[in-house]
Formats: sequence, C-alpha cells, structure tokens
Amino acid sequence: MDGTRLDQDLDAMAGNPRLADTVRDTLQRLRDGHGGRMLAEMADDLLDGRISLKDVAGSSAYSGPLLDGITRYQQWQSELTTEERQLLEAEAHDTYGRDLLSFTEPGDL
Repeated sequence: MDGTRLDQDLDAMAGNPRLADTVRDTLQRLRDGHGGRMLAEMADDLLDGRISLKDVAGSSAYSGPLLDGITRYQQWQSELTTEERQLLEAEAHDTYGRDLLSFTEPGDL
C-alpha cells in the first residue's frame, strides 16, 4: 500500500484488507466506465486522490448515480432465490470473514 488518502480511508472503514482491496478493484472497474460517466469520474478522482470518500458521501453531484446503483443492486438482491442468497452469503463469509449482506448501517462494516 502506498498510504494514499483512499488507502487510509478504506483500511479504516473496511477493517479487512481483502474487503478494502475489493473496493479498490471495484473503483478501478468504475473508472473504466462500467457504471457510467459520472461514476467513472468519481472513481478516477478517488483513485487519484483528488477527493476523499467523505467528499463523495457529501457530494450532490454523485448522489444520483450512487443511489441509482444502490437501487439496481437492491433490486437484483431482492430477486435472488433463497439458495442463491445463501450461496452469496457463504461466499462473502468465506472471502471476508463476515456476512456482508446482513449489515444495516454504514458503520457496521
């Protein structure tokens, strides 16, 4: 790790190096355009240290695209069968040592 602001924020928030790495990998995919232009810009700014996660959380510019993504994820998750959900929960627990699907508050991570 190079000690960037993003690295420090992710390490503090995730509490798990594998989870922090997954978030970094996801940001890289967003930077490559997989979430649209606004999320690519956000990810680029985060990865290059021009903004912090706190800045993103308070940004009205990114709130719409982020909420759209959360809504799509929640819709996808709600359509999982019981078996698919159990498999996803087991994979998350095996990978990160916790059930990431059961968190209800941002601070629970």
